[in-house]
Amino acid sequence: MIKKTALYFLFWCLSISLAPAWAGSGSDCIYEQSGVDVQQFKKSRHVIGFEKLETNTGYMGALKGIGGFHLQLFSCAHYGATLTVLLGPHPMAETVTKTFDALPALLFPAVDVARVKAALKQLPLNALYTPQHLEPLAAKVGMTDISVQIINAGGMGVLVFGFYGG
Repeated sequence: MIKKTALYFLFWCLSISLAPAWAGSGSDCIYEQSGVDVQQFKKSRHVIGFEKLETNTGYMGALKGIGGFHLQLFSCAHYGATLTVLLGPHPMAETVTKTFDALPALLFPAVDVARVKAALKQLPLNALYTPQHLEPLAAKVGMTDISVQIINAGGMGVLVFGFYGG
């Protein structure tokens, strides 16, 4: 119970601190237009344990063989999502590779999955500890920005993958 509460608190803190500032623009936001097909995400073979935290905006669960996740959707002036994945202590290259293999199919339409996978595979693991903005990929898939970073949080690897457009 304590682990679940601590995990929930970690994901909540990260989603609040890493969410784009423009997502909370003060106007009513339509989260269903975030660009992520939540039903497809939920039914993916990569996802186990999927819980709704906030109506149409926040979800958490686990990715098979990877770790827990928090998905935050937004659509105000821009649309997009931030997916935070707990990779475990000292993430191994195999865990990051497995995560990068699963993420595109979870978050993007089928037409863009191959492009996103190819761009993620080109990123060196050691570069991920600083924010990586994938401008060429964003332009190809019609987004304004796509970014990825691994954050060391108390010995745990936390991968933050975000995108927005509009």
